[in-house]
Amino acid sequence: MGTKHILSRQEACRYLGIAENATEEEVKRAYRLMAKQYHPDVNIQVDTREVYYKIQEAYQYLLSHPYMPQQMVRQPRIFQTDTQVREQYRKQKRFEEERKKVLLREEMLKRQERKTASMQQSRVSSKKKTVEEEALEKIRAIWLAETIHRQIEQDKEMKEAENRRKLYQAFMQQKINEEEEQKQKKSFWRKIK
Repeated sequence: MGTKHILSRQEACRYLGIAENATEEEVKRAYRLMAKQYHPDVNIQVDTREVYYKIQEAYQYLLSHPYMPQQMVRQPRIFQTDTQVREQYRKQKRFEEERKKVLLREEMLKRQERKTASMQQSRVSSKKKTVEEEALEKIRAIWLAETIHRQIEQDKEMKEAENRRKLYQAFMQQKINEEEEQKQKKSFWRKIK
């Protein structure tokens, strides 16, 4: 495993890409998704083994430290600017791009499933419906409404997490740009001297 251990819920949630107030079910869902994506046997990349261990460690941490709203006190965020954090930020950016690709693929599969389901429903509606078929359609409609409601809630949480990530990325990008500017100024003054 990595040399640095997870010390906070915030850090563990960042590795799994979920909000800090995520439920146990959301933690498990995110873990399964990330574990499939970064498992060393499936994804043969140089850095995936370390990321996979971190994902496992984050999952264990979140299961042993459940979310307690009354005990949570938000501390002011202090941004670190050392090179190791910047490198970690760059790696995280690459992994987020890969994660977005996976989410897009899943969304496309869901759309295809919805299309086939709607086509099947249109075929069924053209035929004479029995009492059992009508009852099954009602059950499907209720299940679909609940699924949509859950998806809307999940999308809200993902948008909040994405907004926090974008803010952090903008801050880190600004720090990197400032460092490069300082290096250029120093090299310019050295050339002049």
